[in-house]
Amino acid sequence: MHLLRGNHESRSMTETFTFRNEVLDEFDTEVYDMFMDVFDALPIAAYIGKKYLALHGGISPELDKLEQINKIDRFREIPLEGLLCDLLWSDPMDDDEGRKGEWRDNPQRECAFYFGRKPVKKLIKNNPGLLSVFRAHQVKENGYEMHKFGANSAFPCVITIFSAPNYCGSYANRGAIIILKVLLVFEMEPIL
Repeated sequence: MHLLRGNHESRSMTETFTFRNEVLDEFDTEVYDMFMDVFDALPIAAYIGKKYLALHGGISPELDKLEQINKIDRFREIPLEGLLCDLLWSDPMDDDEGRKGEWRDNPQRECAFYFGRKPVKKLIKNNPGLLSVFRAHQVKENGYEMHKFGANSAFPCVITIFSAPNYCGSYANRGAIIILKVLLVFEMEPIL
């Protein structure tokens, strides 16, 4: 099992969603700082079987080649703009808009972007072998969503997998996981 960094693994989000206070109530700032060091060290993405990019949020207008992810200084607070921000905060457009849409601001998140089919296809073309992007970051009623953006392809270019059922005790959503069945054993390469 490999853990990837999400947008909640940051100082600002642990303060907003009470994780910081809970740690300080039970322990002290030294323990909290150790948690933050661990969160900063988590990989940002993984390349699974040289076919699937797994990450928390989405893609970025700054991302052309997957190798760029290894050059990100992740040992810091997540900024409100730029490649690191986008990988942890961006969301796909809904399928109708995403069919023709490229990029637009994401006011719901107050940072990052909404992205459509065209930028995903460009990323796939720029990274031979890449088939699809797996992401989390959004509550989905059934726990997942296959984003084909109106394309007739058999396999969606983006799949949202949300594993937390009944998120925050109020969404009544299902949780999901994805299982890849293939004849070859997949290797997962954490992308720093």
